[in-house]
Amino acid sequence: MSFYQNQDNARRKTGLLVFYFVTAVVLIIAAVNFSLFLVFAFSDTASMSLTEWMQSPLCWGLAGITLGAILFGSLMRLAQLSKGGVSVALMAGATPLDPATKAPKEKILINVVEEMAIASGTPVPRIFVMRDEPGINAFVAGTESNNTVLAVTSGCLEKLTRDELQGVIGHEFSHILNGDMKLNVRLIGILAGILFIGQIGEFLLRGQSRRNYYGRRSSKDGNQLIPLGLALMLIGYVGLFFGRLIKAAISRQREFLADASSVQFTRNPEGIASALYAIQHYSGNSLLMNAHAEDMNHMCFGETITMHLSGMLATHPPIEDRIRSIDNGLLPRLKARFRKRDEVVPQSEVAPGATTARPTSTVAPGVASVAAPLSGFSSAEPVRADAREVKASVGQPTAQHYDYAKQLHQQIPQAIHELAHQLQSADTVLYAILLLESPDITSLPVAFPAESLALRESLREAGPLIRLPLLDICLATLKLADADRRQTIIKNSVDLIKLDRKITLSEFVFCFLIQQSLSDIQRPSRTVKSYQPMEPALAVLFSGLVQVSGDNKEKQKENFQQIMQYYSNRDHSSVLQHPPSPKALNKALQQLKRLTPLLKQPVVDACVDCILHDGKAVLKEVELLRAICEALECPLPPLIIQGSQS
Repeated sequence: MSFYQNQDNARRKTGLLVFYFVTAVVLIIAAVNFSLFLVFAFSDTASMSLTEWMQSPLCWGLAGITLGAILFGSLMRLAQLSKGGVSVALMAGATPLDPATKAPKEKILINVVEEMAIASGTPVPRIFVMRDEPGINAFVAGTESNNTVLAVTSGCLEKLTRDELQGVIGHEFSHILNGDMKLNVRLIGILAGILFIGQIGEFLLRGQSRRNYYGRRSSKDGNQLIPLGLALMLIGYVGLFFGRLIKAAISRQREFLADASSVQFTRNPEGIASALYAIQHYSGNSLLMNAHAEDMNHMCFGETITMHLSGMLATHPPIEDRIRSIDNGLLPRLKARFRKRDEVVPQSEVAPGATTARPTSTVAPGVASVAAPLSGFSSAEPVRADAREVKASVGQPTAQHYDYAKQLHQQIPQAIHELAHQLQSADTVLYAILLLESPDITSLPVAFPAESLALRESLREAGPLIRLPLLDICLATLKLADADRRQTIIKNSVDLIKLDRKITLSEFVFCFLIQQSLSDIQRPSRTVKSYQPMEPALAVLFSGLVQVSGDNKEKQKENFQQIMQYYSNRDHSSVLQHPPSPKALNKALQQLKRLTPLLKQPVVDACVDCILHDGKAVLKEVELLRAICEALECPLPPLIIQGSQS
């Protein structure tokens, strides 16, 4: 299936989740009522019949209280997770990974994640490490692209090779691309209410035990609520059963899909298969010791808890079934390989980039020599590109994209690469990227670091291809800054692109991505299922694109009308009289993000046609296209250029 179909299926599964939730709530309310009916039946000599009980105000009042408790439990957890992926990572006991770390294993992880992000066209997620977890596991979490986190256990870092870690990260990135990430976070919040009844039962039992221990009540009085507590605990296990059943129904097949996507992404089936086998091989498996392991079971790489009735309730298929689905002949080779690995003392791996040659560069212009850009690219010459292939690649990165991303990642000069990972200097690199669009600016206001001008020259030597990947790396680092500093960086970025009193579309899109990444988390807006309310936003976006195409005014109008006829019967050509303002473009992209995945596809396709209408584009246009797709949360892998055309 295409990226848009996978995203739409994940969105539809949210509706299925609601249906499962309502069914479970009805059954739990019935169980609570029946349990209390039995308590009264055994304690009251003049007990009423079941029919009388169901018609009594007490029954309906109890149903209301139970429903309120379940909704309270769900809403409380959803509020806890409102900050996105960071909330889930902290709940899992994970800590942020310092982007400037010198630890070899941690540098390997950062490099693999950044390469995956470049290859898939997604923002670089924040990285967390569960340092108290020796098992092999990982997860991604987030409600929007700007609050996505990727967390791994210390067991992943210590026990897996780079290829195995790459397979695990590829699996997790597929959950981002397939729309599973948002669904998994909602699943945690919704199912929390189902488990809340059992937690109330545990609270009642613990409370009665403490009262009896301290002698605050007589034994007779102290034992009055014990039957109710036991009943609620039993109902809690019923809720646990339904919760696991719901998670298994939604998650299990998507794990097979993520495994297959990882293989397609890395072209290395042995990487993820070996990581899966390592779960069985090493003690600790994939189990988590965190108190919320049950809540997160469906979103992790492997099972986080020991599961009874695993054939029915497990959220993940059996390890050996997952390996066989990747390659049926791998199991015997993996067994032999791990036996040999146990006999050899493993040597610590060196992080890519630590010894691999990167382009060397100082921050002073004209001092350093920068390695030549990837062959076949020139910022001045247009390059050929097949629009159909570009459209089909959205959300579908391949091994070819990953290989290219590794080369592109390696093109970032070492000095600039290090500055982008340091919290105190990442904004300096970010400003330098924005200054590339303003070559006439030779001095900066006091609010800006003067080093940005020198860095601009080093970046110009490195070539235009690294701008968008480097911007994403800087933004991933700056997400660690406090809210005041992030708001200052957003303001400075807007002020910077206004310095020369002209704003290019590239500057605007970069600034939009900065605002999206560093702004405080906003609640997701309601999804729009029709183009009709989006016609003005579509007109603004397409007018901006056709006006940077290089065609004359008459051709621009023809292209614009040809595109807009698919979305509207009205004539919107008046928007071509002036270039769209940054404010109008900002509003347009914010609105278009709300479209359903299947409605986004024609919009992205039209953007591709605007850029590649003649089968070629300059690199700045390709970069612009990727940035717009990222803003619309339809990640576009890097364009694989076959050659240049003069």
